[in-house]
Amino acid sequence: MGTFKKKKIKAEISRRDFLKGSGLAVGGIVAGAAGASFLLPEGTGEVPIAKRHIAQVSFDESVCTGCGTCELVCAAVHEGSAGPSLRRIWLARDAIGLIHSVLTCQQCNYPGCYYACPRKDEALYIDSITGARCINPGKCESGCSRCIEACLLDPPRINYDTERDICLICDLCKDRTDGPACVEFCPAECLRLKETEQL
Repeated sequence: MGTFKKKKIKAEISRRDFLKGSGLAVGGIVAGAAGASFLLPEGTGEVPIAKRHIAQVSFDESVCTGCGTCELVCAAVHEGSAGPSLRRIWLARDAIGLIHSVLTCQQCNYPGCYYACPRKDEALYIDSITGARCINPGKCESGCSRCIEACLLDPPRINYDTERDICLICDLCKDRTDGPACVEFCPAECLRLKETEQL
């Protein structure tokens, strides 16, 4: 498995970028801290595996042109094809204001999706090298969708492939040496891989 090249990770960001790019992630952390107890087996006192969390894809809406390259590249890299149900990142386009938003997994510190999965550590797991939350398509239970229901973000950042009846989530392109393809190929350079402090 590949690891992210240090030069590809831009750890230094402005206050504005931090507030815009990580607002939802911070919300997810706070909400997750409160909600994780409902998803943990009673009395286990299990500590969330979020300490492996190292990065997330952040987004600058002031630069995005809404071209959709990120969606196409994401599906092509993972599935060898493209389509709405094959992408792990997608755009919420504003045709009037021309201010678009990129929606993708924020790699929550307390991932509700992970705890909701009936086959966690098999179907939905945390990659031991990159820390990315990942779904193994071969072990995802057909039609379960509990991870989507448990996602702390609105709308949920997990896609559903209707043809295969499996869920798909951004795994930060964990097997690519150069990291997330969406970041590498974004023509506007509005996406970046933001390193985060491990807990």
